[in-house]
Amino acid sequence: MQILFGLGLGLFMGTLSGLGVGGGKLVVPVLVLLLGFSQQLAQGAVLLAFLPLAALAVVQHWRQGTFDARTAWRVLPTAVGGAALGASLALIISPDGLRRAYGLFLVAVGLFEWFTRGGESPAAPKG
Repeated sequence: MQILFGLGLGLFMGTLSGLGVGGGKLVVPVLVLLLGFSQQLAQGAVLLAFLPLAALAVVQHWRQGTFDARTAWRVLPTAVGGAALGASLALIISPDGLRRAYGLFLVAVGLFEWFTRGGESPAAPKG
C-alpha cells in the first residue's frame, strides 16, 4: 500500500511541478503529517526529487522557446549560494521551528496569491 501511495504522491508532485505550482509545497506537509517524516527529511526528499523534475521542465521550456538562459545564468551563482545557506540553516533549526517557518512561508505565499491580480497572459515563445 505504501508503494501505491508513494507512486500516487510522485505523480501528484510531478503534475503540480509541471504546472508551475510547486508540488513540493504540498508534498512536504503530506510526508510530515501522513508518513511521519521529520521536517528536514521531508524537505530533503522533495529537493532530491525536484532535480529531475526541474531538468525536464527546462528542456520543455527550451523547446517552447520560453527559457531565458541569460537570466538563468545570472541568477544561478546566488541561487546556489542561497541553497547552501538554506540547507545549512535547515540542519541547525529545530524540526518544530523549521515546520513553523515553512508553515508561515506557505501562508505568506497563499496570501500573496490570493490578493495579487492574476490573469497574466502566457509567455509568448521567443523567435
